[in-house]
Amino acid sequence: MRTMTSRRHHPFLLLILLVYLALGAGYALLTPLWQAPDEPAHFNNIAHIATTGRLPVLRAGDYDQAYLEKLKAQRFPPELSIEPVRYEGHQPPLYYLLMTPVLWMLQGAGLAVQVWALRLLNVGVGALVILFIWLSSRRLFPKRPRAALLAAGFVAFLPMHIAMSAAINNDALAELFIAAVMFRLLAALEEETSPGQWAVTGLLIGLGLLTKFQAYILIPLAGAVWLWQLWRGWRTHALSVGLWLSGAALALPALLLPLPWWLRNMRLYGLSDPFGLDRHNAVVVGQPRTLDWIAAHGWAGYLDRFITFTFRSFWGVFGWMGVFMDARVYLLITLLSCLMVAGGLYQLWRWRRGQIRLTRFQTRGLGLLLLHLGLVAAAYLWYNLDFVQHQGRYFFPALLPISIFAAIGLLGLFSPGGSRWGAVTALVLLGFWLGAGVVSGDVNKWALLLPGGAAAILFGRARWPRGGAFWWGLATEGLMALIALYALFGAILPQLQLLR
Repeated sequence: MRTMTSRRHHPFLLLILLVYLALGAGYALLTPLWQAPDEPAHFNNIAHIATTGRLPVLRAGDYDQAYLEKLKAQRFPPELSIEPVRYEGHQPPLYYLLMTPVLWMLQGAGLAVQVWALRLLNVGVGALVILFIWLSSRRLFPKRPRAALLAAGFVAFLPMHIAMSAAINNDALAELFIAAVMFRLLAALEEETSPGQWAVTGLLIGLGLLTKFQAYILIPLAGAVWLWQLWRGWRTHALSVGLWLSGAALALPALLLPLPWWLRNMRLYGLSDPFGLDRHNAVVVGQPRTLDWIAAHGWAGYLDRFITFTFRSFWGVFGWMGVFMDARVYLLITLLSCLMVAGGLYQLWRWRRGQIRLTRFQTRGLGLLLLHLGLVAAAYLWYNLDFVQHQGRYFFPALLPISIFAAIGLLGLFSPGGSRWGAVTALVLLGFWLGAGVVSGDVNKWALLLPGGAAAILFGRARWPRGGAFWWGLATEGLMALIALYALFGAILPQLQLLR
């Protein structure tokens, strides 16, 4: 297969970005006000800075579970103020400080216009995230530009990520700093990095720490890469003063930038609470706790919800985690996910057999991506030890490794050998869903038609390979974009109309 040249793949990247921006703008402008997780609390942080000139302080009473449930039940009617919803006051300040000028410029424009403007800015930040994921994939696989396009397309058309990028929150900005730092860390795995370059990486890490707590994964990731450079220098007898200076150049901006924020929190919330997390846990009284949930529903019920809701909310559960798509859509998404995993396993099998050769840099880079994904997964499990927060969107800080692995899976799935693996996977799903239907007494015809159709298509592709794997992968991501379009007009808008 000919490698796509840079002149040929840039238009595809532009098309992906334009489709994402169109979808993001649709979500931003059409989703009813405040119908995204924690959006009013994030907006109130910005409004507080804009009106008082001071950062918010999280206090007892800033989280009123009963009032919040009333707001959600009535779809946030205008007569019920969102001003008491202030439980995000512990968040790092950078995002809110950057958004404050928007409210200053739109003081007389009305609340809806202010919300739309802030949402659209977030959509633009999301486009930069996509761009950095593409750049990172290009750096890791310079001879496979189509893999980079599929990685960019996966994150661009992921319905839940579009919805979150089109809402007021600090998620997209944190993801941008994470993606930018990972792009630089991949470069550090490939070539020597000067102290000045490490200082820029440290600066980006410091800005990430000032944006959202999820960005703290950058500390062990950057530390691991610097230690690897140190180890390589020792192994090759090339240890130098520059390597030690690089460590200082990385650490100083990464720690000094957020230091005033940590000191402020220690003054306000206590010496043991530099991140404000203990204060947050004490304030959010009424939020479901894990031990209480297990006591009420048992381990089986808890694990079923943990797995099912995490998966669905990664792909798309909207509003305040209460707006679901049609069950048939989740069946289709489950099928697509299993097929991508099958394609990824096929690629791994080919690598183990020597059919795919990776450079040492690529092996190290994939290891770094696995560490990235593992840290985010560990943070997710840690958070759920205390609170019932089975929200797949908390995996979005790991969208870089997830999207690259998804692209690898799609290319593997639609290769001739991988199509056989995918067809068998579809048949296994068909058998499982058929058996579950027989046991429950309710056989879902869609649970048979979808994997059956996929198996037929994949067996046909394996037998008569037509078109490159890239085009099939791109068509699959086009299906994701259609699901995102359906989610807006077929789920979000019908289910979130204001109650009267």
